[in-house]
Amino acid sequence: MSNKAGRLIGVGALALFVAGLGFSWAWKEGVYPLNQHTDKALLRRAQTFWDLKIAGDLQQAYDLMAEPYRRRVTLTGFARQGAGVVVHTGAKVQRAEIEADVAQVELELRHYFDHANFRQMEATSKIQDRWIFENGTWYRWPAGMRG
Repeated sequence: MSNKAGRLIGVGALALFVAGLGFSWAWKEGVYPLNQHTDKALLRRAQTFWDLKIAGDLQQAYDLMAEPYRRRVTLTGFARQGAGVVVHTGAKVQRAEIEADVAQVELELRHYFDHANFRQMEATSKIQDRWIFENGTWYRWPAGMRG
């Protein structure tokens, strides 16, 4: 075997090794949708929830609520919560802290009060959302709900 052929084989083996390392790292970190129990997957899901809610797609947002909540509260009840008082205009999920199957997600929520005197006064609040991991994915656990 020539020296040039040996180098090509070595470079090819090195490339395969590096690609294998990259793939195994990506698998561990949560190649969507294979591994949902990561902060990356949780942040994506939480952002999706708030984007849907703000866009008015309440059915899909409701589907991201925890199962015990959906057993107690209908879609109509979910849609009524906060309606007519606060209008959410944007959300930016910032970080998540996961402890086993429970997590806290921190986000910045933009909103205004739905009253003629306050509509031009948009405010930003930092809030904590609780999420639980059930049935292989993350679901939002509403504030004030025990469990």
